[in-house]
Amino acid sequence: MKQGPLIDEAKQLAGKAHEGQFRKYSGMPYIVHPVEVATIVQTVEGHTDEMIAAALLHDVVEDTDYTFEDIAEQVSPEVAELVRGLTEVSRPQDGNRALRKAMDREFLATQSAEVQTIKYADIISNTQDIMANDPKFAEVYIKEMKLLLNVMDKGDPKLREKAREIVEAAE
Repeated sequence: MKQGPLIDEAKQLAGKAHEGQFRKYSGMPYIVHPVEVATIVQTVEGHTDEMIAAALLHDVVEDTDYTFEDIAEQVSPEVAELVRGLTEVSRPQDGNRALRKAMDREFLATQSAEVQTIKYADIISNTQDIMANDPKFAEVYIKEMKLLLNVMDKGDPKLREKAREIVEAAE
C-alpha cells in the first residue's frame, strides 16, 4: 500500500481503533477489511492520500469509540469529513432495517465523488466477504447494495462498474 505521513497516521489510528475486533463473517482481524478497501481505492486514477486515509478509517466512528473529532485531530479535518460522508446516519431507533438503509442510501446519494468512490471499494470488499462466509445474509445485503449503487453515481465510473458486476454476479 502507498505510504506517506497522512496514510501512516490513518493506518496507525485504524489499527488501534479496531484492535481486538474481528470480521463477523470470516473471523479475520477487522483491520484486514479497511486495508483491503484502501488498497482498492489506491487503484483508482486520481485517488488522493486523503481518500486512502479515509478508506482505512471508514468504519472507525461506526464500530469504535473514536469520533470524527479524534480523526480530525489525529489525522486531518479533510479525512474526518470524508469519513463523515461514509458513516451511516441512521440509528436503530429510526425504525426497521429497510427504513434505516433507505435513510443511509439517501445520505450517500448526496455525497462527493471521493466518498462514493470509497464506498464502491467498501461494497466490493464486503460483497466478496459476505458471499464467501454468510450466503444467507448475502441475499439481504445484495438487494441493499443494488439499490445503493442505483443512487450513487458521482464516484469513479470504473470502480462503480466493478462494484455493480460483483453485486450482480452474487445474485
